[in-house]
Amino acid sequence: MKKIIISILMIILMLSITAAASDKPKEKSDIGRIDFIHYAKENNGKAAKTETCYKLIGVKWLTTPVNYVINPANDDGLTEEFVTNAISTSANTWDAATSKQLFGSYVTDPAAYYGTRDYKNAISFGDYSNSGVIAVTSVWYIKSTKQIVEFDMLFNTDFVWGDATINPALMDLENIATHELGHSVGLADLYSTSCTEVTMYGYSNNGDVAKRTLEQPDITGLQKMYGI
Repeated sequence: MKKIIISILMIILMLSITAAASDKPKEKSDIGRIDFIHYAKENNGKAAKTETCYKLIGVKWLTTPVNYVINPANDDGLTEEFVTNAISTSANTWDAATSKQLFGSYVTDPAAYYGTRDYKNAISFGDYSNSGVIAVTSVWYIKSTKQIVEFDMLFNTDFVWGDATINPALMDLENIATHELGHSVGLADLYSTSCTEVTMYGYSNNGDVAKRTLEQPDITGLQKMYGI
């Protein structure tokens, strides 16, 4: 009889463990990811028609300001001060276009890297596998609420970075950072030839500094998400 009772208790315990496991939500099943790749020159594909010259991703931050982490290590001898100033200035450019404070403070971290969902909004330099890619930004979001929860940004070390107002042979860090941060708050790339002057146009090249500032379509798209 004692053995029977023990066996019954063991069966009940196993059933309880199984039921508890089945009640656990599927981890990360509601998380989506979008990758935005910024090319150095136009390809031969058909340009998308974007008459308004802004395009919303369909996801945005629901809680702001958003803090971020910069890994300033680079191959071009740029100082930490130069890197952080260029990126924070780009963040302030977007903040100035809406009453909502989008970006908060930043810290530097030599262990911050692109591509892993680790609850850090990481901005760093590194090698990207595809040639001709200036930078890439990845955005993670909750599918059910369309809420952005993280972004990572990578500046491709195939290019020589710096201040193109001083040397037009360089890829301008502030210029590209401003474009990439547009993705991080919910704006998509544009490829229509009628939209070449806007910040979110999907191509750039060495010496380009025009995208350091926003054009009206960029501002309109931003304000549709976060208010005037």
